[in-house]
Amino acid sequence: IDAAKSTSVTAATVDAAREGSGISVSIGSGRGYARVLLVGHDARHVTSVGRGENAGETLTESNVVRSFTPIGEWAGTPLKLHANVVAGEHMAILLEAPDGAIIGAARVADGPLRPTH
Repeated sequence: IDAAKSTSVTAATVDAAREGSGISVSIGSGRGYARVLLVGHDARHVTSVGRGENAGETLTESNVVRSFTPIGEWAGTPLKLHANVVAGEHMAILLEAPDGAIIGAARVADGPLRPTH
């Protein structure tokens, strides 16, 4: 996310933060159209395999998506959204263009939302 922001390939500035029991999202002006997605994920999962050829083994998986929720539509003008917290120990906001390309993203911060430029 940080690398994409620094190379100016995002369509708009995206900021998101937990506020109480919800999420506040702020998307700046830009060009394009996108579906706004809230994704919840866990950094690490360890699963014991109970059956099959890998029975008795342990799988370690990273960045496991736990939830994937559309929360709005962005059409190039500044937008503020509020959503409920979703399943997952971490959350991110994605801007998905009609062709499926991710044109903006932000991690959901634990503190108050900072102003969008």
